Amino acid sequence: MASDLSVTVLSKVIPAAAEKAAREGLTAGTFDVDFTVHVKGPVTIRPDTDKTPTVSIPLKEVLALFIQRSGALRDANIALLSECIGDALAAKGGKATGALSGEFDAHFGKVVTAFLSTLPRTPVKGAVDCKALEVTITE
Repeated sequence: MASDLSVTVLSKVIPAAAEKAAREGLTAGTFDVDFTVHVKGPVTIRPDTDKTPTVSIPLKEVLALFIQRSGALRDANIALLSECIGDALAAKGGKATGALSGEFDAHFGKVVTAFLSTLPRTPVKGAVDCKALEVTITE
């Protein structure tokens, strides 16, 4: 059985894009394989760290809560939301149009940053650097 280091290095030396491209060149079938992979060189494993967690903000849920909590302005907010959705979809086929103002970005960024600072930090395994390795495959 291969060591943890060997398995980790092997997972890093062949980029996912290269593996995907190679797979495209194969056809269905059963094949006999017999090859050797020789890997030589330095591997650096960086220390583990932590980071501020990232979140994907559930836009529909946020808008639904906003409308539910709008109180006396609920009907006006629904009408404004409908207008904004129409404007966004009409421009460039519904793709991002750059319509967000710097003011929105600033306010939104502050709210998200403040919320993220309340969450516990997420542990992150240290990076594995295999850039200087020599890889030879003998078939």
